[in-house]
This record gives sequence, C-alpha cells and structure tokens, in this order.
Amino acid sequence: MKSLFILLLMLSLSGCEILKNVKEELKIEPDEVEQPKLTKYCESPETVLRFDKYCELDAWAEQLILSSTISWPVRSEMIEALGDEPKLLIEKVLLSQGEDTPYRNRLRAQRWIEELETLTDHAMTQVLDILVFQPSQQLLELESAITILSKVNGRQEKTLAAQEALIAEKNKEIEKQRKQVEQLLDIEASMVNQNRSGSK
Repeated sequence: MKSLFILLLMLSLSGCEILKNVKEELKIEPDEVEQPKLTKYCESPETVLRFDKYCELDAWAEQLILSSTISWPVRSEMIEALGDEPKLLIEKVLLSQGEDTPYRNRLRAQRWIEELETLTDHAMTQVLDILVFQPSQQLLELESAITILSKVNGRQEKTLAAQEALIAEKNKEIEKQRKQVEQLLDIEASMVNQNRSGSK
C-alpha cells in the first residue's frame, strides 16, 4: 500500500518537478551542466562558444595537415562555402596557408587573422600571430620582393633586347657602308687601269 501511494504521488508531480527533485538529489547545479570547458587558449566562456574545437591546437594541426593534402582550387571552393562565424574564419585562415595559395588569397587570410584577433583571448591571439600571421607575412613579403625583381629583370631584358637590336641595325648599316666603299674602290681601281691602258 505504501509503494502504491508513492507511485501515485510521483505521477501527480509534473515532469519539471521530477527533474528538479533528481537534480537536487544528485546535487547538480544548472550552471555546472551548461558551463563550457575553458582551455589555455580560450580563457572565457564566450571565447569557447565562439571557437568551439579550435580552442585546442590539435584541431589547428589537423586542419593544417588536411590543407596540405588538398590542391588550392579545391581549398578555394571549401573557403567560399564557409561562413563568417569566428570558428569558420579560423578554418578559412588555416585553409589559406598552403604553399600554392595565391598572393591575393594569402593577403585576404591576413585580414581575417586581424579580425579574429579582436575576438580572441590573449593566448589565442599570440598563437594566431606566431604560428600563422608572421610566417604568412614573411611569405607575402618574399613573393612581393620576387615580383618586383621579376618586373625589374623583365624591364632590363627588354632594354638589353632593344640595345642588341639597335647594335645589330648599326652593324648592318656599317656593313652596307663598307660594301659601298669597296664598290667605289673597285670602280676607282678599274678607272685607273683603263687610264693606264689608254695611255699606252
């Protein structure tokens, strides 16, 4: 009879009251259940919610390794399909780090990093700067220097080609003048020989 009474009592309680009683018995606080796990790189709950798995560097490493196995055209399509949420911006940045990434796209990724650094905690900002931004910036500067040198070399090659063409033209002119002088000398020699034979 006692167990029947307890059963009827439990049925009379609403679902919320039962859950409340279970939580009280287990001593579970609602905040503890919903609290995101903080990490070394995501020091606040807001940052954890923004960056999710990218609060751990293992996720960065996995994405970089994956990126290195995919060609730029495929990665470019993947980037275009991603949104602009902070964790997706990190994915886009990491997808933009391959060696075959074009200059313009690498530069765009640098701007994304600057945007991310306004949303991250100090530790993640340092990681973004040291592991991604600085090496990428060095590559951009090298590519820029190579482009400038290539343009300078291209201009010099054109100048040399123009000078060589001019020299070749001058040589042709000199050769033409030499032949004309030889012809004149031949004519003069012929006239001298005629005069000699006429005077005999």
